[in-house]
Amino acid sequence: IQGNLDLLKRGAANDPESRQEALKVIEEEAKRMSRLASDLLLLAQADAGIKLELKPIELDTLLLEVYRQARLMADGQEIKLGHEDQAIVMGDADRLRQLLLNLVDNAIKYTPPGGEITLMLYREPEWTRVIVQDTGIGIPAKDLPFIFDRFYRTDQARAQRKPGAGLGLSIARWIAEAHGGNLTVESQEGKGTAFTLWLKSC
Repeated sequence: IQGNLDLLKRGAANDPESRQEALKVIEEEAKRMSRLASDLLLLAQADAGIKLELKPIELDTLLLEVYRQARLMADGQEIKLGHEDQAIVMGDADRLRQLLLNLVDNAIKYTPPGGEITLMLYREPEWTRVIVQDTGIGIPAKDLPFIFDRFYRTDQARAQRKPGAGLGLSIARWIAEAHGGNLTVESQEGKGTAFTLWLKSC
């Protein structure tokens, strides 16, 4: 942001193309910093033992909203709605939406154009499962034990210069655990990844 402001001060503001490019970068970086600050605040609240306010939620309706948002976020990937049971869980709708959109965002980052991302919902007597599955590049086996650690970024993410601070999956797992559930992952390099959110059925 500072570098682009300096460019504008030195005369780039007088050139429409340079001005537009500088403003675009400033806007993107400001949004990224805002997300980072929000993520760090949420993790600080988690460390402080803050409790979520849980209410009955129609999870299938929430998943449909996430699916619609995912189609807008897609960058050449096909977003599909797979198996979808009706399910009610006790939850915080905003946090669950954040968790699922985080998983979708990750899937889009690591699935090349032409690949598929599928959202599924299965209701069983004890547990309700939401699965976000992609046909992307997969996660190396050596990284799988660490992907939920704060600030952890795989070599792939760094090599491909994927944006992020390594907080998203840590936050996603905290949200799952704050609901009395869990977040698990299965992945194969070159074949894809599936994250599963486990929540207690009502």
